Amino acid sequence: MRGARAAAAAVLGILLAGCATVRIYETRVVMGQVTDESRQPVADTPVVIVARSLAFAEVRMQYVEQGRQEVRATTDAQGRYRIEFVPAKVGNNFYLFLYDKTGFDRVKYRAPESLDITSRLKQDRVVTVNQVLLFQVTWPEVERQIAFFGPDSDRGKLLRRHGLPDKRETSGTDDGASEVWWYYADGVSYWFTGDNLARTHEFPPIPGATPPK
Repeated sequence: MRGARAAAAAVLGILLAGCATVRIYETRVVMGQVTDESRQPVADTPVVIVARSLAFAEVRMQYVEQGRQEVRATTDAQGRYRIEFVPAKVGNNFYLFLYDKTGFDRVKYRAPESLDITSRLKQDRVVTVNQVLLFQVTWPEVERQIAFFGPDSDRGKLLRRHGLPDKRETSGTDDGASEVWWYYADGVSYWFTGDNLARTHEFPPIPGATPPK
């Protein structure tokens, strides 16, 4: 009985490993174009292939990540990208991210879902992935306020960098009053006197924070 169970576990491990990992020693090309909802190309946006090295642990009946590497590119003026690499040199499991923590215009666009391209790399020498980025729900209001304050004003620049503030409040009274913009997830607040940015206060970011009433 134990022998049968061990054999079954070994077969299952082999099947699972075959589904999730590949060893490809030939060059592969991942390419495509990134556009937005208005069909305009999105230039200079990051494209990242995350290559993980996975090993199947039979005792735990699951994969264990032993390391990861990244292969990067940015889109050109037409929103096109091309990554040429040898998969086996960087890993055996591959995800494509058409966004990144830095370089992606999160104020204007929603981050798309990542895509598992492991099996496609096994099947095709050239993998084409095109992506249409969706606008953030708040983007029309951000645009409106930037136009109201002026794109070169302090408020306009901050709106373009961070989007709409989580909270706006007035601190002080009369001539000493300041308008404060709070960005909790970014860990920063901006204090304005009149039209000008007077000071900046940084604090530990609070992801998902609900603005205090």
